[in-house]
Amino acid sequence: MRFILLVLFLFSLNAMAYELIIVQSVSKEKNTFITRGGKDKSMFIGKNVTFTSDDISVIAKAVEVTGEFTQWELKNDYTDVPFRKGELVTLYNAEEHLWALSPAEVRSKFIRNEIFKARRSFEFISSVSKGLSESYSGGQSQNLNRGGLQFDGIYQREINSNFAYAFGIRYSREVIDAPSASLINQRFLGVVEARYYFNPIENFYNARFGIGLGAGFGQTRTETTGQASFGDALLLPMTKVSFSIPVNKKYEISFIGEFDSLRLEEDTADNTTETTNLNNSRAGFVFRAYLD
Repeated sequence: MRFILLVLFLFSLNAMAYELIIVQSVSKEKNTFITRGGKDKSMFIGKNVTFTSDDISVIAKAVEVTGEFTQWELKNDYTDVPFRKGELVTLYNAEEHLWALSPAEVRSKFIRNEIFKARRSFEFISSVSKGLSESYSGGQSQNLNRGGLQFDGIYQREINSNFAYAFGIRYSREVIDAPSASLINQRFLGVVEARYYFNPIENFYNARFGIGLGAGFGQTRTETTGQASFGDALLLPMTKVSFSIPVNKKYEISFIGEFDSLRLEEDTADNTTETTNLNNSRAGFVFRAYLD
C-alpha cells in the first residue's frame, strides 16, 4: 500500500512539473527567446529549465525576468534557439533533457483551452435523397419510388474545438413515381443544426468524424399534370454523420450521411389539407470555406 501511494505521489509531482507555453518572440541573433510567465510564475534570474518540442530538447537559463515575462538564453553557446515565434513548447522544471512531450491528453487540453480560436465558415452541400417510407392522412403507408436532389447553403460557427452550430437554407426537388402518376415535390426550408466533432485523426490528414442534430421549417409544393398543392413543411429531426478532411487552413471537404423525418401539410385544389409523413435518407458532398 505504501508503495502504491509513493508511486501515485511521484506521478503527481511529475505531471505538475510539465507546463505548456507559447514562445512569444525570438531574438534576431537566435540566442535568446521570451515566454509568458515571470515573477508571477516564480521565475528568477539564473533559473535553469528544460524546453522540449516535437523533436528537440534544450536547457535554458533565465537572464531577464519581469512580472509577466521571462527572457531565456540557451546554456549551449554553440546552438541557436530551435524554436519559432508562436510555437508551442513544453517547459520542464529540471536540468535534464527530455525527448518526449507531456502526455498527449494534457497537450490536447491546452490547445483546446488556450490556443483554440473559434472560426466561422460557409459551406455548400450537394446531395441525393432517397425516400424510405411515407404515409398519407386517411391512407395506409405506401412504398413509392421517391428520390431527388438537395442543395444547402449553410453558415457554421464553432463554439470550441468539438462543438459548433449551423444554420442556413435547403432546396429539395424530388420525383415521386406513383402507380397512376408521376409527381414532383419541391421544398424550400430554413434549417438549424447543433454539431459535435470528434478529435482529429492525426495519422490521417487530421480528418475528423462528426455528428449533427437539427430541424427545419419552410414551404412545400407538389405538382402533377394540371394540378398543384402548396403548404408547410416541418423537418424534425434531422440526424447526420460526417467525415471531414482539411484541404488546407482555408478549405475543407466532407462526406455526409443523413436521416430526415418530414411532415408535409399541403392544401389541394378542392380545399382539403393532405398530410404526408415522410422518412428520407440522403448522402452528399460538402465544400466548406473558412472565413477567418
